[in-house]
Amino acid sequence: MGTLSLFLLCLIVGVKGVPMIANQRIMGGIQASSGEFPYVVSVMYNDQHHCGGFIYNLQWVITAASCVDGNYPSQLKVTVGQLSLNNVDPGEEIISVFSIRISPSYDPVTKSNDIAMLELATPITIGPYVNWAMYDEIDESVPYGTFVGWGATQNEGLPSLKLRKADLAISTNCPTYYPSTEFNYNTMICAGDANIGPCAYDEGSPLVQKISNQDVVVGIMSKNQGCGTNFPPSVFTRLSVFYSWIQNQAGIQPTKPTTTQPTPTTTLSTTITAPTAPCFNCVTPAPTS
Repeated sequence: MGTLSLFLLCLIVGVKGVPMIANQRIMGGIQASSGEFPYVVSVMYNDQHHCGGFIYNLQWVITAASCVDGNYPSQLKVTVGQLSLNNVDPGEEIISVFSIRISPSYDPVTKSNDIAMLELATPITIGPYVNWAMYDEIDESVPYGTFVGWGATQNEGLPSLKLRKADLAISTNCPTYYPSTEFNYNTMICAGDANIGPCAYDEGSPLVQKISNQDVVVGIMSKNQGCGTNFPPSVFTRLSVFYSWIQNQAGIQPTKPTTTQPTPTTTLSTTITAPTAPCFNCVTPAPTS
């Protein structure tokens, strides 16, 4: 094979299901360090990165309902301990999804109450690169939050090959850009600006603030009107609204995640499962052939 042909092949062939396109990332973000965000996960659809999420406890992951609505558990996997989509990282583990719990108040048209929980088939192994994160109400006296994900750099772009982070300004401008039916201050957070913010494949990924020197997840990415120059802020699901629902699905969180970190190198729900206990609004998985 000639040198030119080999080069072109490398551009179009993906590794671990992701095309080899460089510099695709959260708009305006920089690369995260190994172990810097041990709670961030990749939610995979048919073995390809689809959305983000974060670890709630050893058995559960929180993501956006819009990421998993209409899917069956057999179509999804969760990768923990991941930094790179095209290399195996220390502590990386791929876990099958046992059930999908979607907020019963989720509206797929307006993306209101855009939250879901994934029950994992086997427990997560906690270590230096993998841990759960606490969640709480946003501190609006702090003017920004840190967003983490594998998002693209432009509309309809491909996922970043590396996990990236960006500090987003907390904004009050969403009512200017979104109809009243699509932005509710009580259940949503507005963040980002014209030059920095989430993009495709960032849905479900966490918005984080540092509280008492500990990362606390305050929101998960839900929707925006595009990414790039001169786009309005993005909308995040406000997690504090869903305390009761989350605990009804997955129990109370352990009091505090372990703090061991590696040295940085640079009450109802819609359930899709074959349940082992009674549930409400259960949806039977598609039969296997």
